[in-house]
Amino acid sequence: MALGIVKISWRNLWRNPRGTLLTALALGLGLALLLISLGLLDGGHEQTIANGVRLGPGHVVVQAKGYQNTSSDDLLLPAGVVSAIEQFLESRSIKQMVQGVSPRILATGLLTSSADSAGVRIMGVVPESEEAVSLIPHRIVAGSYLSADRPSGVVIGADLASKLALKTGSKVVLMTQSLGPRAPAEKDAGKDEMQSTLLRVSGIFRTGLPVIDTSTIQLPLPAAQTLLGVTGNQVTQVALLLRKEGDSSKVAGALLKQLSGTPVEVLTWRQSLPMLAQILGLDHAFNYVMNTVILAMVGLGILNTILMRVLERRYEFGVCKALGVRPRQLALMVVGESLALTALSLVLGLAAGLSVQHYFATAGLDLRWVFTAGLPPALVFDPILYSRLSLNRIAWSVSIVFMMATSISFYPAFKAARTDLPDSLKVL
Repeated sequence: MALGIVKISWRNLWRNPRGTLLTALALGLGLALLLISLGLLDGGHEQTIANGVRLGPGHVVVQAKGYQNTSSDDLLLPAGVVSAIEQFLESRSIKQMVQGVSPRILATGLLTSSADSAGVRIMGVVPESEEAVSLIPHRIVAGSYLSADRPSGVVIGADLASKLALKTGSKVVLMTQSLGPRAPAEKDAGKDEMQSTLLRVSGIFRTGLPVIDTSTIQLPLPAAQTLLGVTGNQVTQVALLLRKEGDSSKVAGALLKQLSGTPVEVLTWRQSLPMLAQILGLDHAFNYVMNTVILAMVGLGILNTILMRVLERRYEFGVCKALGVRPRQLALMVVGESLALTALSLVLGLAAGLSVQHYFATAGLDLRWVFTAGLPPALVFDPILYSRLSLNRIAWSVSIVFMMATSISFYPAFKAARTDLPDSLKVL
């Protein structure tokens, strides 16, 4: 009997092929939009995180305790802590997860050219290490990045170079406050003493973020330590870039355990970049609301279509009941029609959604035509958005649409089962 109901349900679908196809296309379109939206959402977040951490402190950062809240230049990691971090990262289990490690010293200073002067954020880096962690070495638009054979070189942001009328090869003077004695012979030199050094612009970078392009400079770590009067191998932070963002908590926890008892703070990117984490969280919430609205509209349309088809077939249901078909069997027949329609819709939705998603995953969605006057800061990392859709997302989307369509069929099935026999057999 159950097999017979299934056959009848399938045949009933094609009694009105136009209506069936339109309803299947509507539900399939909802699934396709959901897949495309989730793919672009996950891809955009993946790109934003990847670019955000590479223009910031990495997936995991180790720094002196209190630096996150105060950003005080005086808070430095002892040389012993830096050595302990390097040794720990050499372990096989951790080394497989780490893509790059970059020690940095951070400070503020004044950069002066023959044309003007500007306050800057100083980053002393190891050029070879920084290239594996940061985006700045890969955003050079003029000249070249830092190298060990140019100890007095400096790279600056494009907006800063424009303000100070600088080009590659130009000389600049960098002034900053000393963080300690410069040399044993200079015993009277203290932290409040201003120090300066002559540098030559070796490269100009453009990240697209005004906050970086107008104020950030990078110079070799030894030159920065000498200028700041920092002795030994002290640095402000050690930034780690991981192969997978999902390993951030695991690596941070292992490092924190290794450095227990040491006055340091080990932070994941969500802790060191809380604003970015909050923006992504709000974006997730907004997209889920929008997807819910889309699915609700599609669901109401499908409910209206199925319900109208049931009401139009009251005479048919009346005849069935007169022939001895039970109300439960009528309900099962309507639910079976809905399930068959849902299966057809899922096939169409997957075909359309995955095709568009594949295009966006390979060619990307170019947003530059939308913002002809210039990209907003939130999108300036990469104007071409690539879709990323996991199997879990696909399974979740299909399950949501299937459950929605199945639950929608219960009310029309209930109406069919409650068909009143005398009234339904009246022929107008």
